[in-house]
Amino acid sequence: MNAHWTAEATDTGTRLDVFLAAQPGGISRSQIKKKAELGLCFVNQKPVSAHFALKEGDEVEIREEGTPRAKAPHRATPVKTRKTERGDTVPLEILRETADWIVLNKPAGVLVHPDHAHPDGTLIDAVIAHAPGVSKVGEDPLRPGIMSRLDKDVSGIVVIAKTQDAFEHLKRQFAEHKVTKQYLALVHGEIPTDEGDLKFRIARSTTKARMAARPVGSEGGQAAWTHYTVEKRFTGATLLRLQILSGRTHQIRAHLHAFNHPVVGDRLYELKQTKRRLTPPRLMLQSVLLAFDDPTTGERVSFTLPPDPAFETVIATL
Repeated sequence: MNAHWTAEATDTGTRLDVFLAAQPGGISRSQIKKKAELGLCFVNQKPVSAHFALKEGDEVEIREEGTPRAKAPHRATPVKTRKTERGDTVPLEILRETADWIVLNKPAGVLVHPDHAHPDGTLIDAVIAHAPGVSKVGEDPLRPGIMSRLDKDVSGIVVIAKTQDAFEHLKRQFAEHKVTKQYLALVHGEIPTDEGDLKFRIARSTTKARMAARPVGSEGGQAAWTHYTVEKRFTGATLLRLQILSGRTHQIRAHLHAFNHPVVGDRLYELKQTKRRLTPPRLMLQSVLLAFDDPTTGERVSFTLPPDPAFETVIATL
């Protein structure tokens, strides 16, 4: 027998798998995913994916095996992923959690939110499993509550809003540059100046699947500002502490590439020739400090992380 539900106003923006998992009967999100892949999950008589965002009044239906099926919804070709990248096994390292927000240490190799090639197995999947209410927060159902985003191969501190009020408050802080964000990066080459600013505008590359930093004085793209301070110099490499005063896609990586000092281990933004050939275990970029005002108390809260052990591993070879 097919099962039916109707989405209410409070379900607007909720993903189908989250909605169904909360219904009586105990169906798990992994079971929902399998049924969606088989074309057995319907909204308003149309087959949908497990990540479909609901709105008030949507008629939700799960059909049983053996009933006539519509063509399964279009989705990217599945890719093989490591077990640790699955949403139900991504460990959450919580640095601090309140009723309004949660601060996490994201591991390298894990996406923050789904994309066309990775519809699940992301950090936000694990967060929603931990705190289901997050699924209804924010402006984008695929990126609920996410206030600070890191590239898949970048590790470090991220903050996720647990309520809409906290989301709006934190969003204003980010827009007004009241949030402090610092990163640690090991880069190719020896930077002679102790500190400096990179202000190349950033736009999408017209030739490669990445962002491109425009020459100084160029128009187009988005303004971006990265301040760097040298922590330590090595032969053929430099350890930097970076503070970003804007939040553009791939900002640090694109800026350092344009500066001719790309991040060690960055295969997307790499130079054809470098002074030293290094084989790091990961991209040598980590978010190590995040500070913001608590949306409820107004208290300034700050979080720091020590360098990932990979930094010591690579530095030991220098």
